[in-house]
Amino acid sequence: MQEREMYLFLCSIYRISQEEIDILKAQFGKLEVLMYLDEKEILKNKNLNSKLLKNIVKYRSHSRIENIKGVLEEKDIQYVCFSDDDYPESLKHIQMPPPILFYKGDISILDHRNNIAVIGSRAPTNYGLYCVRKYAKELSDIGMDIVSGLALGIDSEAHLACINGRFGKTVAVLGSPIDNILPSRNRKIADKILENGGIIVSEFFLGSKVHPLNFSFRNRIISGLSVAVLVIEAAQKSGTKRTFDYAGDQGKTVFAMTGRINDPKSRGCIDMIIEGAIPFTSVENIFRDKSVFLNAKEFCTLNNCKDSIEYDIKSLNYEKKEILELIKRQGNIKIDDICNYTGMDIKTINSNVNELLIDDYIIEMENKTYGFNV
Repeated sequence: MQEREMYLFLCSIYRISQEEIDILKAQFGKLEVLMYLDEKEILKNKNLNSKLLKNIVKYRSHSRIENIKGVLEEKDIQYVCFSDDDYPESLKHIQMPPPILFYKGDISILDHRNNIAVIGSRAPTNYGLYCVRKYAKELSDIGMDIVSGLALGIDSEAHLACINGRFGKTVAVLGSPIDNILPSRNRKIADKILENGGIIVSEFFLGSKVHPLNFSFRNRIISGLSVAVLVIEAAQKSGTKRTFDYAGDQGKTVFAMTGRINDPKSRGCIDMIIEGAIPFTSVENIFRDKSVFLNAKEFCTLNNCKDSIEYDIKSLNYEKKEILELIKRQGNIKIDDICNYTGMDIKTINSNVNELLIDDYIIEMENKTYGFNV
């Protein structure tokens, strides 16, 4: 019997923490000995909950473990334990790390250094929907992986926008067991996440009851897996605020989208900004934050990240280089200003600007203003 099989057993009989597992290991050397140790030796431990110890004695059996493994295989569910090599390094250092994670999909995504959480209201405004669809897709287009909770509203839209992007994968952290995806109407989105190479993950044991607090508790995993957190919309009394608190405890940067002060769906974000979150105005301002920038520059390339990180324009002609360098220096700029700064004729500028637009190096905004496609 392996230690990871004992994790399965222990998590199936009790809502056990990694701290409690560490106490068991310190007391008995190896978890495996619990399967045959005299019950008096187990029950006399004064450092652990008596219910846990009684359940170990009551339910320990090899057949129980084999039955659990059979269910996992039948449902095509994988699991990873705290002691496994492929357990996400980012979660080992958070408060109350989950001792076990059940998952479907590509587990390597959990340790990507380009994961960013995108979360928010379950009942967003039209403005919130517009923003999450726009910015989550832009983050995916430059190679960021979106982490969210598969809840209704902003979470679901963040997953879908990431799937519609060019490069990003998406991670859904559930507040229910992985064999009971909730809300049930989002199960089709879960299928799309897996089809796109993403992952669905849960710390809750198969078939366990779903408590309302699960959805708040899982938020520490959402922030724990992410280099930063982006809050699109949140009311004052919102579960999203819990993620903000977890992120703060974990030393993660939080960006909150600004909104109208009289809009109830913006009050939570405004409060977060007052408490230290960075106001979010564009994808570009995420990369101005040093903690995100140092991670992002390792994966961004010419093909999926323009001025956001390290801009490489060696393959372009002289005119295009001049235009891009000008935008880099001046920021968003109009055609007339490009003429004035470069001295090129309008026909040459229009031709090169159109080609840069087609190749997705730049985007056109209002009033014929151009900027980097970040």
